Amino acid sequence: MSKKEYALNVVEDLVANYLFYDRKEDEDLSRDDMEQLKSSGELTIQEVVDRFKEALEKGWDV
Repeated sequence: MSKKEYALNVVEDLVANYLFYDRKEDEDLSRDDMEQLKSSGELTIQEVVDRFKEALEKGWDV
Protein backbone atom coordinates (compact mmCIF):
# COMPACT_ATOMS: atom_id res chain seq x y z
CA MET A 1 0.00 0.00 0.00
CA SER A 2 1.34 3.42 -0.91
CA LYS A 3 1.75 6.20 1.66
CA LYS A 4 -1.02 8.10 -0.13
CA GLU A 5 -3.44 5.15 0.11
CA TYR A 6 -2.57 4.69 3.76
CA ALA A 7 -3.10 8.39 4.49
CA LEU A 8 -6.50 8.33 2.78
CA ASN A 9 -7.52 5.15 4.63
CA VAL A 10 -6.83 6.88 7.93
CA VAL A 11 -9.80 9.13 7.14
CA GLU A 12 -12.08 6.13 7.75
CA ASP A 13 -10.59 5.82 11.24
CA LEU A 14 -11.20 9.51 11.87
CA VAL A 15 -14.84 9.15 10.84
CA ALA A 16 -15.34 6.08 13.04
CA ASN A 17 -13.84 7.92 15.98
CA TYR A 18 -15.96 11.02 15.34
CA LEU A 19 -19.24 9.12 14.99
CA PHE A 20 -18.82 6.19 17.38
CA TYR A 21 -15.78 5.64 19.55
CA ASP A 22 -15.33 9.20 20.80
CA ARG A 23 -19.06 9.37 21.57
CA LYS A 24 -19.04 6.39 23.99
CA GLU A 25 -17.71 8.33 26.97
CA ASP A 26 -18.70 11.84 25.86
CA GLU A 27 -21.36 13.25 28.16
CA ASP A 28 -21.71 16.43 26.09
CA LEU A 29 -22.26 14.75 22.72
CA SER A 30 -23.38 11.12 22.84
CA ARG A 31 -23.98 8.72 19.98
CA ASP A 32 -27.71 9.29 20.52
CA ASP A 33 -27.17 13.05 20.26
CA MET A 34 -25.39 12.57 16.95
CA GLU A 35 -28.22 10.37 15.67
CA GLN A 36 -30.79 12.98 16.71
CA LEU A 37 -28.84 15.79 15.02
CA LYS A 38 -28.72 13.70 11.84
CA SER A 39 -32.33 12.54 11.83
CA SER A 40 -33.69 16.02 12.57
CA GLY A 41 -31.59 17.54 9.80
CA GLU A 42 -30.05 19.96 12.29
CA LEU A 43 -26.58 18.73 11.31
CA THR A 44 -25.81 17.66 7.76
CA ILE A 45 -22.97 15.72 6.22
CA GLN A 46 -22.07 18.79 4.18
CA GLU A 47 -21.72 20.91 7.33
CA VAL A 48 -19.38 18.34 8.86
CA VAL A 49 -17.39 18.07 5.61
CA ASP A 50 -17.10 21.86 5.39
CA ARG A 51 -15.87 22.12 8.99
CA PHE A 52 -13.41 19.26 8.50
CA LYS A 53 -12.12 20.91 5.34
CA GLU A 54 -11.63 24.24 7.15
CA ALA A 55 -9.73 22.55 9.98
CA LEU A 56 -7.64 20.50 7.55
CA GLU A 57 -6.74 23.56 5.49
CA LYS A 58 -5.68 25.45 8.64
CA GLY A 59 -3.65 22.49 9.88
CA TRP A 60 -2.11 21.79 6.49
CA ASP A 61 -0.55 25.25 6.41
CA VAL A 62 0.98 25.05 9.89
